[in-house]
Amino acid sequence: MSNTWFDRVDVLPPYAGYRVTRGWYTTNDGEEVVAYSIEPKRSNGQVLMYLRGGTARIGDVRLPRLMQFAARGFHVVAPVYRGNHGGTGKEDFGGEDLEDVLSLYDRVQTSGRPIHALGFSRGGMMALSLASERPVTTVTSWAGVTNLQWTYEEQRSMRKMLRRMTGGDPESAETAYTERSPLYKEWGAPTLIIHGTDDEQVRLRHATAVAEKLGEQAEFWVLPFGHQLPFWDKWETTEQAMEWMLQQAKAPTR
Repeated sequence: MSNTWFDRVDVLPPYAGYRVTRGWYTTNDGEEVVAYSIEPKRSNGQVLMYLRGGTARIGDVRLPRLMQFAARGFHVVAPVYRGNHGGTGKEDFGGEDLEDVLSLYDRVQTSGRPIHALGFSRGGMMALSLASERPVTTVTSWAGVTNLQWTYEEQRSMRKMLRRMTGGDPESAETAYTERSPLYKEWGAPTLIIHGTDDEQVRLRHATAVAEKLGEQAEFWVLPFGHQLPFWDKWETTEQAMEWMLQQAKAPTR
């Protein structure tokens, strides 16, 4: 199935018995982007788009992370965003590189399968923005950025990068920050928000603001951890999130 989503495919060595491919696809704005695909051994008939956090090699796609979703039957597809892994163009932190996610969704949706989006950190911003543009079955933001101006305020180490990508600071490039921020967007998909009380990289207010905005549309899980969870807590929370996705897919259309 993934062969029909990509223009060119490399079949990689199996990972823990799962079929893994690396594919290249052309976005609607002409960039060549790489994504990884893991096919389940027993399919549940649904697709999970995993949207990574970070930039460049920081927060990169990791096969062990994707494998947990494949083990529950999801066909997992994970773009690495433009400019990475040999792709063309440059990352834009939720700006032009949002097209990488939208274009991949457009290809995957031709399969007719339910598509769930889950994003971590910067990927949470990408997932929620995807939900505002395309009819995903569910969307999950895990430690996700929802207001880029807050990220600029909270993370001194990211300010230079954000100024370069947006064209300035939140005052001089207000539109660029607002357009990247899911807090100012609308979507209708069932939404799961997962966030740690002690997260120093993406503060809890990113989650609470969106949860308050969405009301009953959102499920909000607050965990007593920081940006990253201990291994087994992360594993268990992921299992619970997948169960939530599957239950939402069975629920009557809102």
